[in-house]
Amino acid sequence: MQCAGYFAKKGLDFSPVQWEFPHMKTLTVDDRQRVRLPKAKAGQVFAYEPNSDGTIKLVPVVPKPGPRRVVAKLVKRGGGLFFQVPAGYTLDPDAIGKAVAEERESRS
Repeated sequence: MQCAGYFAKKGLDFSPVQWEFPHMKTLTVDDRQRVRLPKAKAGQVFAYEPNSDGTIKLVPVVPKPGPRRVVAKLVKRGGGLFFQVPAGYTLDPDAIGKAVAEERESRS
């Protein structure tokens, strides 16, 4: 190759140039101001943060876990009705009494 010899005589490096092109992903807003995010799940919530340079940052909102709700079955034993708690759950009678008292206070 003639070019390679010419550049070699001038002391220039004739290595093939490799360019790095970042993969840009774009989103399009439709006429109802909706955007489709390819990896987002249905119903997922994002916080919208516009920046002064014109960029927009979307941050997924992670809900804080609330208290666990236990669903018990009402069963008859002897002559009375009792709640049957699912296996693996333990209930503290004092905690139940405290929760009931707080609920009653909040309603009065």
